[in-house]
Amino acid sequence: MIAERETTAARRCYDLDPALRALAACDDRGVPLAGRDAETAALRRAGARNPSLGRIFEGHLNGVQLVARCGTPEQRAAASDDIASGRLFGVWNTHDEDDRLRIERHAGGLRLRGGKTWASGAGSIGRPIVTGAWPDGSVQMIVLRMDEIAARIDPSEWRPLGMHDSDSFRVGFDGVVVESRDLLGAPGEYERQPWFLGGALRFAAVQTGIVERLYAASVAYLCERGRAEDAFQTARVAEMKIALHTAGHWLAVGAAAWRAFDAEPTDASAAELLDVVDMARTVVERVALDVIERAVRSVGARGLIEPAPFAGLVRDLQMYLRQPAPDAALLRVGRAAFAASGGPHPAAPFARI
Repeated sequence: MIAERETTAARRCYDLDPALRALAACDDRGVPLAGRDAETAALRRAGARNPSLGRIFEGHLNGVQLVARCGTPEQRAAASDDIASGRLFGVWNTHDEDDRLRIERHAGGLRLRGGKTWASGAGSIGRPIVTGAWPDGSVQMIVLRMDEIAARIDPSEWRPLGMHDSDSFRVGFDGVVVESRDLLGAPGEYERQPWFLGGALRFAAVQTGIVERLYAASVAYLCERGRAEDAFQTARVAEMKIALHTAGHWLAVGAAAWRAFDAEPTDASAAELLDVVDMARTVVERVALDVIERAVRSVGARGLIEPAPFAGLVRDLQMYLRQPAPDAALLRVGRAAFAASGGPHPAAPFARI
């Protein structure tokens, strides 16, 4: 069974059409050439098309932007060639505590020990960026050329509630030799702010796209069954529509905060960006959970039987909502509110809404 699954994973093709691939182009600061609004819209579109595709596309953009921002001219040129050749980038950061990826020196070179878990797109991502620990504990990004190394992909533990097609397997790198040209940026660069936490706007956009599809499918399902005149169904559809517009609003506010930081990267604009993104991801999670509840109530048990799309969409969305540290994001928002309360203009935070 494992061997069969590995073969399937190696053959998987994530259909990033030319319009989506074009969004990967960015300047040497990692700013999308098409603009932040276009980036957000594309992430929504990818999530609505297929949740797992949205996850892969989000990781691709993240990886390409990291190379653009942290890489050498040679690494940027190589990345451009890889993208033109159709290779996908990704970011694999998660690991088991007892098997974290480590960088060891040997015979004048570098060798990896350990692995990564939740490596989305394993078997299809050609240029993942992984984080490995130096002996002193500092964290280093590494760009791996999967077609040139002997990594071990293990899909046996990937039995998720949803997002099954994201192929987020465990990948082992024991003994893989890396060169200095594979090292991306300086140690500690991966978690540099505001890019690390501010990047949460990307997955919030994908999540919103999945919500859009769930909403549209629910409305279409009710119309097909002649339920559009039902008062209770009408009220639920209204609540879903309002919630979706709320999520869209916060994505727009987040994109505007990114534009402001891109134009003037100061401590103040970075702090504003992080505060807005923390609020946006919190709102989008709540919107998604509310729309799931109303969609399930609307379509009933019959709608949750496949091949109707609702069971799969709900599972994927519930799984994808489980992003790291949502409680920490909420605490940061509260602390920022208390910190701002002593300023000369307490109402200023509401100017962004």
